[in-house]
Amino acid sequence: MKKLLLFLAVIVSFWQPARADNNEYITPYNALLKQYVNSGEKQEIKTTLVNYKGWSADAKYAEAMRLIAQVKPELLSGKEKMAFWINAYNLLTIDLIIKQNEHESIKNTGSLLSSPWKSHHFPIGGKDYTLDAIENDILRKMGDPRIHAAINCASLSCPDLRAEAYSAEKLDAQLDEQMRKFLQNDIKGLHIKGSELIISKIFDWFADDFKEKNGIVAFIRKYSPQVPENAVVVGYFEYNWKLNGNW
Repeated sequence: MKKLLLFLAVIVSFWQPARADNNEYITPYNALLKQYVNSGEKQEIKTTLVNYKGWSADAKYAEAMRLIAQVKPELLSGKEKMAFWINAYNLLTIDLIIKQNEHESIKNTGSLLSSPWKSHHFPIGGKDYTLDAIENDILRKMGDPRIHAAINCASLSCPDLRAEAYSAEKLDAQLDEQMRKFLQNDIKGLHIKGSELIISKIFDWFADDFKEKNGIVAFIRKYSPQVPENAVVVGYFEYNWKLNGNW
């Protein structure tokens, strides 16, 4: 019995630090979000804007990047896993904008042969990930289309960057709120005119993700009850790729 207890104690001693490390990045990251992400308007689009200059000069930025690189994603599951990868996508996107010193659009950070989302690699837990891999190979495969209102591509037409880190404990409420807020924005999320709808291109690009939810209109009505049952999508907003912030 003593040998068994000793063995279990050793296992716990190795397990607990790894679990703790997976959450340590949240403290500096959350502080950065609260300090440098604020509601605003740019090019007549209401959104949350990032103070990239302030973020880049803050010591908490380097700390957040150091800690997220140490996370071991293989130890995560369920809502904890989804919350982590949403946070990772958003933090790494900001890191991309800062490292590339990009002042106009994330689209400028790509190359002739590769998009911005495939061109840059970020280390996490000893492996390299692209933003494309995080979105398409990890998050979308979790089967929850609400992630499209949570991940932010540093552009004005993206769903707003939440000024708070996502957490397993609050994830469902956070995702629901993000989707409602996105659809309340009649410049980039949803515009209703009678039974006709103009919606974000995100619903077009990722239409397959919403088929499991009885289609796009049914999904939208869940978060925007004012949409008529007989509503039809007649068009999509032009996507504005201008940077969602200032230097």
